[in-house]
Amino acid sequence: MIKILKFGGSSIKTADRIKHIVEIVRQQQNGCENIAIVVSAIGGMTDLLIEISENIYNSQYSNKLIEKFKNCHIEICKNLKIDFDKELEQIILELNSVLDSNLKSLTSKLKDEIISNGERFSSLIIAKYFSSIGIKSESLDARKVILTDDHFGSAFVHYKESYHKIRGYFSKVDSTQIITGFIGATENGETTTLGRSGSDYTASIFGAALNADEIQIWTDVDGILSANPKIVKNAKPIDNLNYKEALELAHAGAKVIFPPTMIPALYKNIPIWIKNTFNPKNNGSLITRKSQYEDRVAVGISSQSGMAMVRLQGAGMVGLYGLIGRIFTALAKKKINIVLVSQVFSEHSICFVIQPDQIEISKKLLNEEFEFELKNYVIDKIIIENKLSLLALVGEGMRHKSGISGRLFKTLGNKNINIIAIAQGSSERNISLIVEDAQVDEALQILHSEFFEDKTEKTAIYLAGIGIVGGELLNILSNLKSEKLTLNGILRSKSMYLNSSGINLKNWKQEFDFQNENHDLNKFLQLTTKIQNKIFVDCTTSESLAQKYDLLLSNGFSIVAANKKANTLDYIYYSKIQNIVANQNVQFKYETNVGAGLPVISTIQSLLESGDKIHKIEGIFSGTLSFLFNNFNGEIPFSELVFKAKNNGYTEPDPREDLNGEDVARKLLILAREIGVSLELEDVKTESLLPEKSDSYNSTDDFLNFFKIADSHFSQLLDNANHKNKRLRYIGSLENGKAEVKLQSISSSHPFYHLEGSENIIAITTDRYIEKPLVIRGHGAGAEVTAGGVMADIMSILETK
Repeated sequence: MIKILKFGGSSIKTADRIKHIVEIVRQQQNGCENIAIVVSAIGGMTDLLIEISENIYNSQYSNKLIEKFKNCHIEICKNLKIDFDKELEQIILELNSVLDSNLKSLTSKLKDEIISNGERFSSLIIAKYFSSIGIKSESLDARKVILTDDHFGSAFVHYKESYHKIRGYFSKVDSTQIITGFIGATENGETTTLGRSGSDYTASIFGAALNADEIQIWTDVDGILSANPKIVKNAKPIDNLNYKEALELAHAGAKVIFPPTMIPALYKNIPIWIKNTFNPKNNGSLITRKSQYEDRVAVGISSQSGMAMVRLQGAGMVGLYGLIGRIFTALAKKKINIVLVSQVFSEHSICFVIQPDQIEISKKLLNEEFEFELKNYVIDKIIIENKLSLLALVGEGMRHKSGISGRLFKTLGNKNINIIAIAQGSSERNISLIVEDAQVDEALQILHSEFFEDKTEKTAIYLAGIGIVGGELLNILSNLKSEKLTLNGILRSKSMYLNSSGINLKNWKQEFDFQNENHDLNKFLQLTTKIQNKIFVDCTTSESLAQKYDLLLSNGFSIVAANKKANTLDYIYYSKIQNIVANQNVQFKYETNVGAGLPVISTIQSLLESGDKIHKIEGIFSGTLSFLFNNFNGEIPFSELVFKAKNNGYTEPDPREDLNGEDVARKLLILAREIGVSLELEDVKTESLLPEKSDSYNSTDDFLNFFKIADSHFSQLLDNANHKNKRLRYIGSLENGKAEVKLQSISSSHPFYHLEGSENIIAITTDRYIEKPLVIRGHGAGAEVTAGGVMADIMSILETK
């Protein structure tokens, strides 16, 4: 049994990623008699080598680039704890020598020689590293065994000769071979490349030569997707498709797999797996001779933008013998690739699509070929249109189902997408069409929605903040079996990760670490604009994020906030977001702002909606401060209790945010505004528990050490309270439009006297509860309680949809 594993540039971009693939290799070697590994250049190195080749005339600049290339690999070797030895130094010397001797011209041959060095380096480094950790390995330069023609840049492989060489080489080795992808050599030993992404092709060539049991292409996505995820956010992995479907998608623009890869595997009937290096447990996509879903209408939709269309037309063309053959022959002289051809039945017009960089040469060749016809008006003129996109709907099932073309054209027509040209092959597994570049993204989204998306709309959750509360919420979501919810995004202060297909909740951290991008709220809003049902969940304490709630609500997001900042910013902003909620089809839930998991906000809203009038609200609103004063009995210093509360997750990340009383003041302000009192935060009279100069300490640890100076003060307060048979409680009260927060000594007759642990308690005096206030009591701190309250808010939004 033999397997061929190929790792792309992103899979080996850093030393940590190279270490990561070791586990994949070891798992695949388990029970496998033999394994061979094909590697691309380390991520970014091929682009750097191309830049070097394009700057050979500027030796000073190209030398800097070579130094950068070398240093990148030295750094990786250093982190892998292997030597950057003579073998690697020799490649750099050879590269410098090649450049020094070719300063006047850059040929395709020279370019291939330069950019081949990426794979040569990665193969050597990985082989050395594998050997250093006990996996007996050696580097195989594929130029020794893959024979090609001299079409530099995209060489043709001589299969028979290459297979013979590969088999002969492997018959003599007993170690794991780390093979250079992408490159081969001519009969004269000249270096060639197999086309960009040719490392996949290399894997397939070795697989076919060695009659491998399977070929695995390890990349940075969960297989082949139903569409380009950068354009279609709901693109989904295709778990199984056949070789021909994969070929059609690849030719039409799918970037995950290189089209020639299929050819050797197809003729040897070798399964190809496309798998995600960063999510190895995902099944990925399997390409086989026959898919298990042959009755499926379509598997995917691909596109290529920036294309050009050449059109010949004229009345004299009708019945003109050999016209298409002459076009193809003329263009073949300069190896012009025709992507699509369309001709009307009357033969009055024929058009074909080419790459934009081939326009001028194509026009010249056609003018030469049809000089007579153009002069004599047999052909009116040659028309060229730019900025066009090829779009292809692919699927074996279209052969057996009528009406697919009509459905496709009707869907696009209803959205005013103009189709410029169409083509459908006799295989009927591909319907191709040409649209303007400006309309291709919309066309892809429309067709994907029509052919691939479940019409049952789920609600997308976007979570900001993955700290204590956010992390606990992720745990709740991962254990929640709901068909109504999907986590589509995770945002942090500087980074974000969006996945319209839904983030794997069992593997979210690894997905986020490897696939996040810079936090950009404008981009976030743009990418989520077409999502109908969406909830933004804020588990941060960020004021800058709270200041964007109006923007989020205006863009169709309902918001669930554990963050208290939005409701306690200036009253004008508070009123603005409340007005947006009142006038648009969105909701704003913030139950956890006041009582964590306690139903304080909803109770007050119910009282007001039922016509009751609230006269007074009094409470212990901080689970942190409740814990502190419920447990402060003089046996341990007050500062030590604060430290304990922080470790239990009861405090904010910085306990000063609890001890300064601002947290309680914000909660009291929220309740004041909830009952119609238009206060600002500075209107809440607040007694801080912090000694002077507490804010001068940058780190939390430094502050906690400093806070020990307050122990004697709190001991004295406790002694005074005990002497009067009272207890210390930090209480917020709202009455007659005035709000106050302070530490009080209360007697045993007070309802707050007998609190335990981190309980919160709120007493609400109303017209109906005038003699005996309505009391809400329960746990008011801790990540689990708060996250549970956030989840309850999310579910309440779902119930009203």
